[in-house]
Amino acid sequence: MVIALVMTPSGLPLAYEVMDGNTSDKTTLRSFLDKIESLYGKARRIWLMDRGIPTEAILAQMRTARKETFYLVGTSRAKVKQYEKKWLELPWRKVRESVEVKLFAQYGELYVLAKSEGRQAKEIAIRRKKLARLLRKLSAMRRSCPKRDQLLMRVGAAKTDVGRAFGFVQIKLPQAKR
Repeated sequence: MVIALVMTPSGLPLAYEVMDGNTSDKTTLRSFLDKIESLYGKARRIWLMDRGIPTEAILAQMRTARKETFYLVGTSRAKVKQYEKKWLELPWRKVRESVEVKLFAQYGELYVLAKSEGRQAKEIAIRRKKLARLLRKLSAMRRSCPKRDQLLMRVGAAKTDVGRAFGFVQIKLPQAKR
């Protein structure tokens, strides 16, 4: 489900639109942009989108076809990797008490890398929670002593459940009997 919220420059909501679910955001964005403009006019807007919504092709269209079009979108993982070395060279700038950013412009785009103490604390808490859950599952597996095939299935399920937290543990699995 995609929700569009139309607001005034001071942040007061004017209207909203809800688009159908079960569709790829990438395929519906073009018609969605047109719908908002037809309903509410071609005002100077700032479009805010998650990284998975626009494709590079749609962003290129927004840059060229629409005058006075501004957007803020989460940078794709591929672009983050592409500019990783550039970001490493830049100094952090404090913009608030607990928020720092790195800025650089490239091809008419402004890229912002941000970090905050609150977000870092949240990420650490999420990883700790997942790691604790994994350790509880592994401990339960050790107590129940399942057969090797059953153990492999349970370890695989635990790995899927906890994601990258799985990389924080080393597991010694029994060898296959020949």
